[in-house]
Amino acid sequence: MKLELNLSGLVGNRRLIEILRQGSMPQSAVFAGPDGVGKKTAALLLATLANCHSPRDRDLCGSCPACIKALSGNHPDISLVEPDGAYLKIEQMRTLSREAMYRPFEGNFKFFILDKAEKMTPEAANSLLKILEEPPSTTHLALITSAPEQLLPTIRSRCQIFHFHPLSCNEIADYLRRNHFEGDLELRAGLSRGSLGTAIGLDLDQLLADREQMWRILKEWLQVKKFTRIFQACEDRDLKGLLKQRETVRKYLEQLENLVYDLYFILTEMPDRVINRDIRDDLIGVAADTGLDQVRDLLESLAEAKRDLSANVNPLICFETLWLDAGKIG
Repeated sequence: MKLELNLSGLVGNRRLIEILRQGSMPQSAVFAGPDGVGKKTAALLLATLANCHSPRDRDLCGSCPACIKALSGNHPDISLVEPDGAYLKIEQMRTLSREAMYRPFEGNFKFFILDKAEKMTPEAANSLLKILEEPPSTTHLALITSAPEQLLPTIRSRCQIFHFHPLSCNEIADYLRRNHFEGDLELRAGLSRGSLGTAIGLDLDQLLADREQMWRILKEWLQVKKFTRIFQACEDRDLKGLLKQRETVRKYLEQLENLVYDLYFILTEMPDRVINRDIRDDLIGVAADTGLDQVRDLLESLAEAKRDLSANVNPLICFETLWLDAGKIG
């Protein structure tokens, strides 16, 4: 794991980070928020600070033996627990619960950071309840999740929940600029949906190609509002293959949502919030022939399609049903 050197260097969520670094972190906590906004990094840096030999101004020094080990992922008292395959499994939680009872090996506190905590199997989640409710005084647990609603209510009730928010486009663009990224940084930041991790890893050329395809489909739907036209587009051999891939459909739905929100911003006279600013003129032209009710209906149908996709409905069906539902609402 590659970390920022200190908590002061984290991008975004400054008020929350200041609260966490100046107070005492609870022994059982949930860090909730979108992917890529710094939840896991913040938890790891707070664990490092708690074990730092020479903290400065309520931040880790970054140079003592404890910091060096933690920042390289080798501190014996800081454990990052990640899904084994698709899930966090009961064997992992049993190991965590057993190790949590021991005193720290060389630091002040033991930290267990569960990444993607919503991926716990029901058995794993239930096995964690006792240690969350009564952790030893030298043990802290932090559950990292983008879907806190998927955690058991009994887990949420045992933890203090900290909400991390999406980063602003300016925060992301400034970070990209400072770190010498090239190209249209404002566009990259806008398309990242508030996630610094997404902005850094974005394949902008592929994303723009996908967007062009979704924009073409969306414009055709707004012009004719006939599902048969969308169905014909989905039957294209190349596109149909892609629509069978869950992750690809998730990206397509996000692209469509961005585009529809842009139409909403234009229609409600908030042009400064447009994400796809490089096609602003085209968006304005389409918005002129689109009603606000249509846009709201599409946003509602997109939200339903995303929920279905998360519930493991067939991705091709999710994509096709989106347009059927939008037609019914209209």
